[in-house]
Amino acid sequence: MRQKVTSKEEILDAAMEIAIKEGVDQVSIRKLAKACGIAVGSMYNYYPDKESLISEVSGIFWDRLLKDQEKLYRRGMDFATFLEQYYGFLYGRLVHYDTSWLSRMNGQNKKKEALALFLEVLRADSRVDPSIWNMELNEDAFVEYVFVNLTALLQAGENNCRFFIFLIEHLLYDV
Repeated sequence: MRQKVTSKEEILDAAMEIAIKEGVDQVSIRKLAKACGIAVGSMYNYYPDKESLISEVSGIFWDRLLKDQEKLYRRGMDFATFLEQYYGFLYGRLVHYDTSWLSRMNGQNKKKEALALFLEVLRADSRVDPSIWNMELNEDAFVEYVFVNLTALLQAGENNCRFFIFLIEHLLYDV
């Protein structure tokens, strides 16, 4: 058990420790106060509620986890290859954590960052015939669909997304 904690950084460190060991949904003001050796009421001097604490913890987690996501794309790489590498990147980093972290990704604008990266890679893929896009199947809706399915596969604990990539290749490319 930790000794008395007085700084916000130390409280965040303790919250991250709980979140990493037990899952982000297991962080509570009461549990954190106990781990820090301070009164529950004192925690509210740092965070007005549990959600603001969880939001900050999740932000730190996702910032660290996705720090180098843009480095996965190399010029000339096709979208399907990028997706397979991106999935491996996320799976490799998330395999040791509770999947509850995935539900917290949306609130951290990390989903928007990932979608922007997906869109950039998709638009740079010279193998994609632009005539496939229409009102129902547009690039923005497509990358959203891809992202939702990749995160669903991660939540299911799938160690690869090869079948999904196979479908993407058949949709996007003349294979």
